[in-house]
Amino acid sequence: MELSLQYFASITVAMAAIVMGRLLFSWWILPNLAYKKLKANGFSGPKPSFPFGNLNDMKKEASSRIISHDIHSAAFPYFVRWQKSHGKVYIYWLGTEPFLYIADPEFLKKMSARVTAKSWGKPTVFKNDREPMFGNGLIMVEGEDWVRRRHVITPAFSPANLKGMSSLMVESVTRMLDHWTDLINSGKPEIDVEKEIISTAGEIIAKTSFGMSYENGRKVLEKLREMQITLFKSNRYVGVPFSNFMNPKQTLKAKKLGKEIDALLLSIITARSKSSKRHHPQQDLLGLLLADNMVDSRLGKRALTTRELVDECKTFFFGGHETTALAVTWTLLLLAQHPEWQNQLREEITLH
Repeated sequence: MELSLQYFASITVAMAAIVMGRLLFSWWILPNLAYKKLKANGFSGPKPSFPFGNLNDMKKEASSRIISHDIHSAAFPYFVRWQKSHGKVYIYWLGTEPFLYIADPEFLKKMSARVTAKSWGKPTVFKNDREPMFGNGLIMVEGEDWVRRRHVITPAFSPANLKGMSSLMVESVTRMLDHWTDLINSGKPEIDVEKEIISTAGEIIAKTSFGMSYENGRKVLEKLREMQITLFKSNRYVGVPFSNFMNPKQTLKAKKLGKEIDALLLSIITARSKSSKRHHPQQDLLGLLLADNMVDSRLGKRALTTRELVDECKTFFFGGHETTALAVTWTLLLLAQHPEWQNQLREEITLH
């Protein structure tokens, strides 16, 4: 019995030593070696404190939320401070992963001439931490996978296709504005403009890119928004190894939501795939992806798998609507601050 306990204790100590060794290697040794190598090659930047990198500095100097035309300084004061200290090109760290900050157009031009766009070195940290949101879609992939998917997706955004989508966009925006009119007439003092525009942008991307019904689009959008909030709650230490385990409940919830979104998109893709075989495919993003898949299969090339199709839909649904919605919301905020700009804009619209 005593020998068994000694054996068990030895195994436990050995396992603990292995775990501690792995933590030591991934949290301190490896990033410190990378930091010294980058420094030796001429890249300066704020000194990181591993395993958190520069995250604690960034949190201390969070945005003051002051509305300013210099949005970069207002939203990212730490980037501006580091730029003053280290120049327009420097390295900062999210956890144990380095990021290259570039505010010099000439440097970017030289770099672009030597680096093939398909192999930019996209950060592994986002591939891991944001996997439930984007899967392995265009934002995450590199190399030949990136080239092929880009080739398939680009025709969906041709001028002719975008022009064909304009009536659907106008329809959704008109419905939103009518809703605002009803709210104002009912005496409602406030309208959550950001929420309304995000919802409308989601509806537009659902209809124009994937041919979804309003109901299905709303379901995907609601789950994506919930997953986005859950992911940010689950991991406030992006880039720190094993940080997902700091909040396992939220991490599991994000994965569950990701699977629910996948299942919903899969049912839509399956239905469209069956319809495309019987009729001429729609010329939206999903229709082009499905059509290219059939052509590639006939030519013996590797077509997109079902998993890849789901990931592309998820990537464009989220990335496609939120960026536009936030830009429009910011524009309306600035117009509200400057009534004279509104007058100039109305005159310009009237002239055209």
